[in-house]
Amino acid sequence: MKKSIFFKSLLLALIAAMLPQLASAYDFIVDGIAYNYNSDGTSVTVTRDDNYTGAVVIPSNVTYSDKKYSVTEIGYVAFKGCTGLTSVTIPNSVTKIRWKAFSGCSSLTSVTIPNSVTEIDYEVFSDCTGLTSVTIPNSVTEIWSDAFSGCSSLTSVIIPNSVTEIGECAFKDCTGLTSVTIPNSVTEIGPWAFSGCTGLNSVTIPNSVTEISPGAFNYCTGLTSVTIPNSVTEIKWYAFSGCSSLTSVTIPNSVTTIRYYAFIGCSGLTSVTISNSVTSIGSGAFANCPKIRNIYSKIVDPKSISYGDDIFDDDNYNNCKFYVPKGTLDSYKTTSPWRKFLNILEE
Repeated sequence: MKKSIFFKSLLLALIAAMLPQLASAYDFIVDGIAYNYNSDGTSVTVTRDDNYTGAVVIPSNVTYSDKKYSVTEIGYVAFKGCTGLTSVTIPNSVTKIRWKAFSGCSSLTSVTIPNSVTEIDYEVFSDCTGLTSVTIPNSVTEIWSDAFSGCSSLTSVIIPNSVTEIGECAFKDCTGLTSVTIPNSVTEIGPWAFSGCTGLNSVTIPNSVTEISPGAFNYCTGLTSVTIPNSVTEIKWYAFSGCSSLTSVTIPNSVTTIRYYAFIGCSGLTSVTISNSVTSIGSGAFANCPKIRNIYSKIVDPKSISYGDDIFDDDNYNNCKFYVPKGTLDSYKTTSPWRKFLNILEE
């Protein structure tokens, strides 16, 4: 279920307005864990208490005043900022982990999410800087925005085949992340989802994805290779901007649009291949890529393409070998921006 930026902003504003009540009110405490009653009268939610520390084991059931309740949720900001929390055990009775439940728990090193959980909410583990591993179960269908953003010690993530959407900024600034497995079940990788993952060295995008979202992999400075599948039709703005270790890129035959600044600042890029399917190239798409020396265009009718401004730099125009399809040399030499290249060769 795709959630608009407006919906997200409205939801977070409403939650923020409720935070004073959420942070200070609980119905009862048992064994050091605070709870609120749920409306069904048979279950409870783990709620905020400033004294959580060490290893916390959340039970599947809790008894209070001679009545037994099922523990079904971990509430909004329940453990937020509990820097002394080192581990947490979440029972299979829990179906929802709410917004910022563990945000800022800097000493939390690992967490196992049970199969009962279906969604990982906004900013649930954001800024858990000590988190090195996380288990995402097959029950989860969506990883919401900022869920793991700023988890700088997280080194690898395996996303299960049940997940269909990775939300905006979901893994943003996970600087220790070196590998990620994105399954074919994923149809949407949200804007800035892996932005600033400087340790990420390779990415294979599944053929279930139809567009590379804005900034999805921007400033992944360790990224040396990327495989874009034939399912992708559009590469959005800043999608791979600042990927300074990326050396070559091949735009597949499915892509029709390369948006502005899509590869700007890919300072290590030496080779670019543009497919014949491309109908639009945005401004600055390959700007600030001074090392490009070989460009292969498969476009057979360059005059039919929509072009932005300053797609390449003067250094590229002066020093690149620009290869074009046989029989199209004259057309390229009379079409801007291609006519700026000093060395145009027919393949």
